[in-house]
Amino acid sequence: MKRIAVIGAGISGLGAAHQLSAAPGLRRVTLFESGSYFGGHANTVDVTLPDASGRPVRHGVDTGFLVFNERTYPHLIRLFGELGVRTAASDMSFSVQVPDDARGLSGLRPGLEWCGSSLDTVFAQRANLISPAFWRMLADLMRFNRLATDMAERGDEAELRQPIGEFLAQRGFGAAFQEGYLLPMVACIWSCPVQQMLRFPIATLIRFCHNHGLLQVANRPQWYTVAGGSREYVRRIVERLPDARLNCPVERIVPLGGQGQAGVMVHSARGAERFGEVVLACHPDQALRLLG
Repeated sequence: MKRIAVIGAGISGLGAAHQLSAAPGLRRVTLFESGSYFGGHANTVDVTLPDASGRPVRHGVDTGFLVFNERTYPHLIRLFGELGVRTAASDMSFSVQVPDDARGLSGLRPGLEWCGSSLDTVFAQRANLISPAFWRMLADLMRFNRLATDMAERGDEAELRQPIGEFLAQRGFGAAFQEGYLLPMVACIWSCPVQQMLRFPIATLIRFCHNHGLLQVANRPQWYTVAGGSREYVRRIVERLPDARLNCPVERIVPLGGQGQAGVMVHSARGAERFGEVVLACHPDQALRLLG
């Protein structure tokens, strides 16, 4: 029986281990996870809140993976179908609040609040109707959506390699647009400091927004969430695996050579084991270290 090692138990590793285990043929899959829980970015915590009658109700709240849509996640949806995972429609809204003590350079007034759900929520604070900075932000927002859509469809790789910060400055996008819309939105997508974010290639932002329908005002995709939290699909996958190991970091992978020595030796916290094949479902820097 062929042995296959899958290193890393985020959604990539879980998905690979599930597919390999379920595929026809004799093989034994071993899943290695260095941390204390399976799921990686998918993590659900329990929060207890009172309902309308004051009775405490426990809710599963996701801290990482939250939502998906049919347009961008066809393989994940198929996996949920195989696992019998229940899903529910979700409200995917976006809002910005500028703190009362904010002293930025954007011209947006402290205490500003707005939400993109409808025209009424955009101007939830009626003072925004007479705010030049707010109108400049909206004009830049519409211009950015048109430009980004055009760039995504043309696919000019040289153009798309430009850093986000340089792209915004070169095309004259104002501080109100950046501080009142773009940077807060991108912060929701990637949890990293603003200055690091501005060094990302513009392709990263444009392709994500284009693929998820964030560059259009109408006909945006319906978003869904996992009923009970993402732990539901993580649990279902792990239950189907014959050998899933927590707190078992892999230290190195050594390819075997020579006649009768095909495969690799995986050195982990449990010692050295021979596998016919290995799937590296971890970050690139981790994979490089394991192979080095």
